[in-house]
Amino acid sequence: MTLRYVAIGASWLEIVVGALFLATPYLPCVLAFGAKPDSIGVAVARFAGIALIGLGISCLPSRGASRRGSLVGLLGFNLGATVLFAWVGIAAPQHGILSLPAAILHAVIAAALLPSIRTNPPLA
Repeated sequence: MTLRYVAIGASWLEIVVGALFLATPYLPCVLAFGAKPDSIGVAVARFAGIALIGLGISCLPSRGASRRGSLVGLLGFNLGATVLFAWVGIAAPQHGILSLPAAILHAVIAAALLPSIRTNPPLA
């Protein structure tokens, strides 16, 4: 039951952040990366928003169906996001105030989803 709530929460978080990137790409870019997107960066930020919305929707659990593949995809995304935000927050010359908190949040979500790799638990 706990894995279901983690999957639902992580999925909705991706949908909300994706909508934010899609609607106002400047705000999340400044908060996460410390820079406004210029020219093609706006389009790339909006593309990332669309991808996050799609990821969130595809990973929303449904009743009675095995969603292990979606959970593994969500786990992979969160692991990658952890590495990216940690690198931006620690090593990049320019970073936003939410870089390290975003890394921590994605690491916590990844840790909570990790059991989905070892087993195929029901999400209902």
